[in-house]
Amino acid sequence: MFGRSILVGKRVNVRIFAVVAAYLLLMVVPPVANAGNVACSVGFNYYYWQSTKREKGQQFYIPVSIEATVKDFTFRILTGYMYNYYDAQGSDSHDTADVLDTKVNLSYYLENVLGIDVLFGLDFNIPTGRTNLSDDDVDALMDPDLVPITSWGEGFDIDPTLTLIKSWKKIAIGVSGGFLWRDSYDYSREFQDYDPGDIWRVTGEFRYYPKDSWMLRLYSSYTWYGEDEVDGDDFYEPGDLLEVGAGMAYEKAPWKFNLLLSSYFREKDRVETSAGNVRKEDHNSYGDEFSLRSSLKYAISSKQSVYGLLNLMRVEPNGYSHGDRFYKGRREKAEAGLGWQWEFASDYRLQFTGTFYILHDEETAEHPTSNRTYRGASVRVGLITRF
Repeated sequence: MFGRSILVGKRVNVRIFAVVAAYLLLMVVPPVANAGNVACSVGFNYYYWQSTKREKGQQFYIPVSIEATVKDFTFRILTGYMYNYYDAQGSDSHDTADVLDTKVNLSYYLENVLGIDVLFGLDFNIPTGRTNLSDDDVDALMDPDLVPITSWGEGFDIDPTLTLIKSWKKIAIGVSGGFLWRDSYDYSREFQDYDPGDIWRVTGEFRYYPKDSWMLRLYSSYTWYGEDEVDGDDFYEPGDLLEVGAGMAYEKAPWKFNLLLSSYFREKDRVETSAGNVRKEDHNSYGDEFSLRSSLKYAISSKQSVYGLLNLMRVEPNGYSHGDRFYKGRREKAEAGLGWQWEFASDYRLQFTGTFYILHDEETAEHPTSNRTYRGASVRVGLITRF
């Protein structure tokens, strides 16, 4: 009981720290930053979906961020409030709401160090969100392909990164490496003292500029995951992840176009067995994933622009045989949206985006005897000001 009271006290103090830090940033940064180098934004995002099996869910998300640039140094703090509602076939509904964790991003850019540009990054996750979730809290969380926010709180995490960029007239090559150290926390009543494994990753990217308006890119990244522990015992280790992608961009007033094709390949997980040890699973739980993301923007005037987006995703069946309790069938998703951006006053910008998607899901462990089709929509409004 004494240890738990200390944990609660720490969480309260951390929330107070985050609020105080935000106010200090507002008071201290503007005087030292050049005009226009501080940006504040607030948004209101609403997501709704329903399935052919009478399931439905909603999510409200209110993000708040502050970003400041002082010479080569950039600081950003992001937090938010979220409400979740999930109704399982009209008979078992769950809803919950709370603030989210606070993200702090720091970066420092050095140009032309022995012919190479260097970017240092240091990100923090401050646990202002809720942990030690109740059963209702856990049941209200939803699939990440249905809503974007799928957790409230984690531990205190530290994520340093180093990026090196070498540029020529029409070619640029970048290499990046990072390490995410993740602190332990109480995830739920069932998973106390949960210690997620640390994460290592490397990324390489090649860019080619054939003309002033065009950019072509190839990239690849590899991620290694450490072993999760619960109460000091090995519990789970995600399989390593390989991502490969290619894209293009075109920008010439009044048009701006982006296209990105990505592929994801994950190795087998290591899971806990009935004997209590952790070993590699018999087959791969994850099917290969492929996605296309595209957007097209048109500037109506110097103050207004409209844009559209089209995103496609396909996940192949996993390595288990059809009918196995771990089998996951094919998943396909198509999303389209329209948006409008308006700079209605000096240093004030309003942005509106509406999207609609269809997601088809074959049999999984959650619904092993039938397919699902989900239809969802979102409305996102954002207000950004600079000073």
